[in-house]
Amino acid sequence: MNTKTSSLVAGNTQCRHSVLPKAEHRHCARHIFALWHKNYKGEEFKFMFWKAVWAYNEVDYQDALEEMGKVSPSAVEAFKGYDPRCFCRAFTNTVTKCDVVVSNMAETFNGYILGARTKHLIFMLEDIRTSLMQRLIAKREELEKYKGSICPRIQAKLEKEKDWAASCNVMPSSKMVFQVSHRLDTLTVDLTRRVCTCRKWELTGIPCCHAVACIFFLHQEAESYVHEWYKKETHLLSYSSAIPPCVGERHWPRVELLIDPPPIKVGPGRPRKNRRKDPHEDPKKPGKLTKHGTQMTCSLCQSTQHNKRRCPEKGKEVQPQPKKGRGRPRKVGNGSMDGTQAMSFDHHNLSAQPTLTGKGGRVLYRGRGSRGASTSRVHP
Repeated sequence: MNTKTSSLVAGNTQCRHSVLPKAEHRHCARHIFALWHKNYKGEEFKFMFWKAVWAYNEVDYQDALEEMGKVSPSAVEAFKGYDPRCFCRAFTNTVTKCDVVVSNMAETFNGYILGARTKHLIFMLEDIRTSLMQRLIAKREELEKYKGSICPRIQAKLEKEKDWAASCNVMPSSKMVFQVSHRLDTLTVDLTRRVCTCRKWELTGIPCCHAVACIFFLHQEAESYVHEWYKKETHLLSYSSAIPPCVGERHWPRVELLIDPPPIKVGPGRPRKNRRKDPHEDPKKPGKLTKHGTQMTCSLCQSTQHNKRRCPEKGKEVQPQPKKGRGRPRKVGNGSMDGTQAMSFDHHNLSAQPTLTGKGGRVLYRGRGSRGASTSRVHP
């Protein structure tokens, strides 16, 4: 990390402690990765970076750094230079019940008001006000129709934890304290304090797979152990308030004082609407990065030294079998045949006479169909 970046991080740290000292400050891991990845490229470094960032406890965090140090010790020093306590899950405050390490929420809101940001100040605020007024009522009505006890997305995350809980071995220590064995690791779960050694439950407010296994051991519902902030009633309280409507300018009260909006100052050049894009972002697909820095592998032998064209195993690969046609095989006559057999049957039975079979394989009788009065068949 260069001197300029070090001084910037140090200045941000000092500002963080002087301004709003009791608030938790986090940095976007995606932006830090963009800076760190300039000197340490490749899929291997990318995997190790996010493994350290997404670790829920300090033990997994240290294991990820040790794995990174075996490849490049300087990469670990550069990683620590960005103050990991501000963008790694292992050091995140558990009071907020949020494990987000990127600024996607802010970027989403910026995209939501993108059209309003190009207007004058008064009209921009009016557009944002009306959009939020409609959004509050739409979210409230949508959640009122929901039948579950916790929010839909939280329920989906909990279902994944229920699936992973099948691989956990639970051993009770007391009525509410358990020892859980999972993937060659041993952890402690306390259902009374709602904590687990993995720290995931304490950080997110959603029971982890170890806690879910203990809850199932007691024959209880995992939904009852989800934090109150994710319950349907709490979510409805968040959208219970409403933004009052505002009348048009014609109905505003008239006063003697001259109160004018700020003057419109048009700057030089075309106004900027789009965000600053990443240098390696695909111009044809907004928001999608190119394959710059991606380590390519051979699709035949999975080697990183060559591609499929120069693979020594190119002539030895097994030819893929032709795919079977979708749907039910086509019926010919009274039997069912696949596409090849049907073509062969039609080829050897070509005739100038009209066909004797109708829909569903029924035999035609004297031009009246299978339900005709006569029972004698039409001979060619």
